[in-house]
Amino acid sequence: MELPEPPVKFNSTNKQLIRSEWAKPLLAYLHDDLQKKLIYVGLPDTEAHDVKEWLDYLDVVYAFQCRDYPKPSSPDQSRKNVIALENTLRTLERQKLLSTYDVYDGYIEEVLLRGYDNSPTTKEFSQQETVTIYNLDFCGQVTSPIVYKDQKGISRKAFKFNAVDKLLYSQKNVDQANKKFVLFLTLHCSYDGKEFTDFLNNPQDRDIEEYFKNFSGMSKGKKAPYLIKAFVYHQLTRFFTHHFFTPEFLPTIYYKGDNDHPLLFFTVIGTQVENSSALPIPPVKMKNLLNTPIISVKKDGIFAVNEALKLSGDSVKNGDLESLKIFKKTKTFTTFWK
Repeated sequence: MELPEPPVKFNSTNKQLIRSEWAKPLLAYLHDDLQKKLIYVGLPDTEAHDVKEWLDYLDVVYAFQCRDYPKPSSPDQSRKNVIALENTLRTLERQKLLSTYDVYDGYIEEVLLRGYDNSPTTKEFSQQETVTIYNLDFCGQVTSPIVYKDQKGISRKAFKFNAVDKLLYSQKNVDQANKKFVLFLTLHCSYDGKEFTDFLNNPQDRDIEEYFKNFSGMSKGKKAPYLIKAFVYHQLTRFFTHHFFTPEFLPTIYYKGDNDHPLLFFTVIGTQVENSSALPIPPVKMKNLLNTPIISVKKDGIFAVNEALKLSGDSVKNGDLESLKIFKKTKTFTTFWK
């Protein structure tokens, strides 16, 4: 039985530090590398704390806001949260801090898969230029679906990774060269559902099967960070390479949100590769990815290996764990960005 989504807020002290000390240096570098401000697609919540933190580097914001999380969308629900986000972004536009914005009424999964939102004017989602930052602050479980009505009024299930796949598909089909972007993904550190059980029983990857042997006998809560990490790496690698992007994963961050909810924050640098007959080969082998330790943020904004989650085979030692420095040491950076 699938559990209800836990109520999670979006602006804990740890999340603020991740935005400012981990994410922001990457966006500053991307801004400088592209020599232009960035196009944002994401789930900023009504106060748009992430947008405000990164304003120096943003130009356009495309945001998604559901009405009554985690309930399925309904025309009877109040639009107050949607309107609140519109007002927040409109203020930034009037102050000339953003050139423009758009807010889509509904869960990102339903809007992308159906093609339009729940607003009274039925707003269609379309992508005309390369998105340079995705901030998918889901906070719910990775395999918890939402239910929505399709164009024929039939109830459908949509998963968070259906939205990620659709975003990358749209990104691939934009007629622009030199596509570089950063994808941030936040998920609740727990799991349920048939899709995750199927993955655990049949991961279809020898390295992941070997990795899972580390956690036999562990309680569900203790092994959740490792299993979710493996699921996300596996799925995102498939999506990125299928759409001819090479994924560079930076260390996964484990942190406690408001009300002590355990959360995982993923960072993926995406780079377009030549569209040939063969799919791109990921720059890092899955075994090495899995052996990269999970890190956490301290109160002073310093990132360090989470010793409580460290495995004997972890390949990164404690030390200088700054996001931009880590990225500049990667094969992706030296091959495509330097």
